Amino acid sequence: MSSPFLRTAVTASSSIMRAGGRPGMKKGGSTSLNGDARNDLIKKVLFDAPPRPPVRMSSEDMARHETIERAWKLVRQQRKQEHAETMAKKFEMIRKANAELEATSPLLFKHSQTKERNAVFPRQLRTLTDTPPKQIWNYRQAVDTTKA
Repeated sequence: MSSPFLRTAVTASSSIMRAGGRPGMKKGGSTSLNGDARNDLIKKVLFDAPPRPPVRMSSEDMARHETIERAWKLVRQQRKQEHAETMAKKFEMIRKANAELEATSPLLFKHSQTKERNAVFPRQLRTLTDTPPKQIWNYRQAVDTTKA
């Protein structure tokens, strides 16, 4: 029941114990964080992995892989095209609404097109949240509506 992970963990823990409790070792002798050699060892155990060998595929596997890649590129292209069409439709609807507003009320159109330069985000704009309101239910209003 000896797994590579278990062996690595045992080796690492015994090395950490040795690194932390050596007599005669000067404090701050390592270049690691806070002068502790254990940090280097922990980084080495956690992040140093042996390089993986390259994946070798047969010609049939390579043909399948290329077919899947082409199909995925086609799907991505179609999604991108649909998104562009949707955005173009939305822009056209906004343009028509602006033209209608300009024809109906030039004053409202003028106010809708000007940006407020001094808008401060937290005070003047409400952020979208998923949290419930502070007062979840107004019991007095519920009682009043049932009496009427």
